[in-house]
Amino acid sequence: MKVCEIFKSIEGEGLRTGLAAVFVRLHGCNLRCSYCDSMYAVEGSDYTQMNVGEILAAVESHRLKSGVDCVTLTGGEPLIHEGIEDLLTKFSEEGFKVNVETNGTVPCKWRLPGLFYTMDWKCKSSGMSSKMKLQNMQTLCNGDVLKFVVGSTEDLQEAESVVAQLSESPKHQPSSMPHIFISPVYGTIPNEQIVEWMLNSKTMTQNNARFQVQLHKIVWDPDRRGV
Repeated sequence: MKVCEIFKSIEGEGLRTGLAAVFVRLHGCNLRCSYCDSMYAVEGSDYTQMNVGEILAAVESHRLKSGVDCVTLTGGEPLIHEGIEDLLTKFSEEGFKVNVETNGTVPCKWRLPGLFYTMDWKCKSSGMSSKMKLQNMQTLCNGDVLKFVVGSTEDLQEAESVVAQLSESPKHQPSSMPHIFISPVYGTIPNEQIVEWMLNSKTMTQNNARFQVQLHKIVWDPDRRGV
């Protein structure tokens, strides 16, 4: 697999915000989002070829040094890589708690102990909205996350529509909906506008949507790698 970087930091968003985790960033993506903040993991040759055993050993070394057993698998897009099922299985067998960050183009078909998914719905401002499929969101379970990164009023309306459709599907009754998170495109839409919209949206409040910012961009320089 093409590995861009492996590092220890805190989770910047989602269910484990603020918790220590080891990040495994794979190189390569099937989308080109307008606001991507990790293009070094999408294009170019900034990666090292590693097999599953080598990745596992690198992550295990962090656990031995500091006791961190949370892993975040990110990219790029991790689920397009050959061998990803084997890597996820090994992480699960070794007792790691794995968050797979995925861009919404691949269904979540592997269900393993300790594993959950954080899936994006790419709204219009990303330039990739046409690549989204509601059926991929329907593979999420109540322990997973559905995330919307928004940069405009139009994006907010799109997010609301998707959540409404998902909540009305036979599979996703209130008790089985994924966790819903709304994030701003960094430096664009005001936080206050998003929060006011959420508070006034029956769809979002009934489905327990949560507002979030990227914590790691507050703690460190927003352009810094490896955090």
